[in-house]
Amino acid sequence: MHRARFLGTALTCAVLVEAAMARAETTADLSASVGETPPPTTEVLPLLQDKTAYLVGARRLKLGLLAFEYGLTDKVSIGTDPPAWAARAVVSILIPNLHVHVQFFHRGPVTLTLLGAGYYGILKENGSASGSMVAVPVSMFGSFRLHERVWLHEELTYLFVHAFGTGDFHDAGFDGRVAGQALQTGTVLEVRLTRIFSLTATGRVELWTGRLAFDASSNTDPYTSINIDGTAMPRVEHPWNVVGGVAFLWKHFHLIAGAGYGYYFLPGLDVPSPHLGFVPDVSLAVIL
Repeated sequence: MHRARFLGTALTCAVLVEAAMARAETTADLSASVGETPPPTTEVLPLLQDKTAYLVGARRLKLGLLAFEYGLTDKVSIGTDPPAWAARAVVSILIPNLHVHVQFFHRGPVTLTLLGAGYYGILKENGSASGSMVAVPVSMFGSFRLHERVWLHEELTYLFVHAFGTGDFHDAGFDGRVAGQALQTGTVLEVRLTRIFSLTATGRVELWTGRLAFDASSNTDPYTSINIDGTAMPRVEHPWNVVGGVAFLWKHFHLIAGAGYGYYFLPGLDVPSPHLGFVPDVSLAVIL
């Protein structure tokens, strides 16, 4: 009798253990097929590319009002600035230009990019005066994702400008050279309200401006020559502006619009206007 009771108890335990193991396997299979709830991840959103560390992407082409850009890789892109070419329509100067973006750091919420550009201005005026200008801005951009929908974009730019020319002194030309330097910084605060719509607040200031060094010579008549060697201070020591705006960032179309107050900086060259007043900010681009 005891032996039968023992066998019955052992059989019952075996059945319970088998049932428990089968239930555990079923739960594991269900977890594997359905998947556990993933940890929260950062939402993938279209990125603002103007004045930020973000690039257009590999084998993508951006055609915009302020820049034409082509991505050689995810971390390198080349392009040119249409406004500098278009300046020929309103002033007597042609400015061929080229720029290169290189993203050298991207980890977590931090992205860093270097921008190097070159502008060569060719001046013709009144058929006699001629001159040239070389401008080389070098910038570093840092984009910091402070929150899932909040970014802070920082910029530091060094600008070197060298101009030289020859011509008739009376026709606005001279045999001389002009050189200038500047250090600027810019900030863009971006708050994403929907997947494609952001509010932006932008500020820019020229921290330092080197004295404008120049030397020139000209003959005013067959018996008189003029030689000039000196320096000049900029008309505005620390130009600045603040701009509020909006950004619409669709997959194949970006639109940025804003308005503010201060001194207007020429896009690309970042040369400030000497006049204080209304500052527009408009940019649109098609991304292919």
